[in-house]
Amino acid sequence: MSSSQSQFNPSRPLPMPQAPSGLLARQSFIGFAADAATAALLESSFEGTLTNGGTFHVVDFRKTLAILSRIPCPQTLLVDLTGEEQPLSAMLELAELVEPGTNVLVIGPARELSFYRAVVNGMGVREYLAKPLTKPDVIKLLLPHIQPDPKPTVAPLTGHIIALTGARGGVGTTTIAANLAWIIGHDLHRHTILLDTDLQTGTAALALNVDPSWGLAAALQSPERMDSMLIERVAQPAGDRLHVLAGQESLTQRLDYPEGAAKTLTKALLGRFKFVIADTGARRLPFARDILELAQQRVIILDPSIMSLRNFERLTAQPANPGTRTTLVLNQAGRPYGLTQKFMEQSLSLKFDIVIPDLPRIIPKAEKFGEMGTSIKGPFRDAITKLAHQLGAAEPAERAFPKVAVNA
Repeated sequence: MSSSQSQFNPSRPLPMPQAPSGLLARQSFIGFAADAATAALLESSFEGTLTNGGTFHVVDFRKTLAILSRIPCPQTLLVDLTGEEQPLSAMLELAELVEPGTNVLVIGPARELSFYRAVVNGMGVREYLAKPLTKPDVIKLLLPHIQPDPKPTVAPLTGHIIALTGARGGVGTTTIAANLAWIIGHDLHRHTILLDTDLQTGTAALALNVDPSWGLAAALQSPERMDSMLIERVAQPAGDRLHVLAGQESLTQRLDYPEGAAKTLTKALLGRFKFVIADTGARRLPFARDILELAQQRVIILDPSIMSLRNFERLTAQPANPGTRTTLVLNQAGRPYGLTQKFMEQSLSLKFDIVIPDLPRIIPKAEKFGEMGTSIKGPFRDAITKLAHQLGAAEPAERAFPKVAVNA
C-alpha cells in the first residue's frame, strides 16, 4: 500500500466518478486520513493485513464525503474527523452515505466522553481513536475490526422489548408507558426508548414533551436501510438516556410496510437501547400487533370497568413469543363508581401485580403542565418504580466505561 502525498489522486484504484455505480465492485476497505503522517502510520500498522485492495487517501473530511457519494460504500471504512467543528453533524452526514452493515472506524482529535459514547454506543461506529495515534493503539484498537474473524459469531441481543397494551381506550396506557420509560431512563440510568406504535394519532411524544419523528414510517417501509445510525437520526432525545420514537403521519396516508419490518426495527433498537418500551394502545393496529408478538414482556393495563374485564380474555389470547411474561396492572383503583379490586381479581381468577390508585388531582395536573407524574413523590411514582423493577430495570451495579480514554 502507498499513501497519496497531498490531495485525493484519481489515479489511485478508486472507481472513476463517471462510471455507473451499479457496475462498480464494492471494495473491502477504504481509508481516509487528513494528513500524510497519519496515513503512513496507519499503513505501517495495517501492513500485511489489507491484501484485498486496501487503500489510504490523504484528504479532508469534506472531500471524503464527496468521494463516498460517487462510489459504492466499502465493507470497511476509516475516516478522519480532523478539522470538523461540529463532529456529530459530520457523522450524521456520513451516515447518509454509509450502507447498513458497513464497518465504520473513525479517528480524530481528542473529544469529550459524551461524544465518544454518542458515536460508538449510539451511531454504531465500531471504534473512535483519538489523535495523536500510536502504532500499538492502532494495532490493538483498530486492527481487530479490520481482520476477518475466522469464526464469526453473532452477539445475542440482551435488551428488553416491553409492550404495554390497554384493555380498552382511556385506561392510561400512554401515561403509564411514558412515565415507565422516564423512570427507567432518568432514575435508573438505563438506555431506554419509548416507541409509539400508532403512527398517525399516537400521543407518546406529547407525553414526554418532544416533537414526533417524521422518518419512522419511511424507515418501516425500507427496512433494508434500517440500522443504529438511522435510528439515531429518527429518534428524538428526551434526556441523556431516554429517546422517543413516534410518528405523526397524515391520516390519509397508507402505512403499508414489508413483512418482517417490525422485527428489523426492534433488532436495530436493541442494538442501541437496553429497554424498548412500546405503547401499543388499545386499537390493535397492525404495527402494534407485530410489536406485541415480538415482545418478551407484556404489560396489560385495566381500569375498574366491566369493559376491561370483558376484553381481558381476548388480550391474553393474542399470539406471543414463547416464554413471554405478562404483568397485570390495575390503574385508577378506587375510582368512584368503579369495580373494586377484590371483585376484579375474583372475576379474573388472578391477582394484579401492580395497583395504581386513582389520582384525579395529580396526574391530569402534571400532564396539563407538561410534567411527568413520576417526578412527584407519592403513590403514582412508587407504583411505576415498582413496575420498572418488576420488569427487570433495576439500576446496574457497575457503569460501563469506553475502551478508549478520550480527553475531556
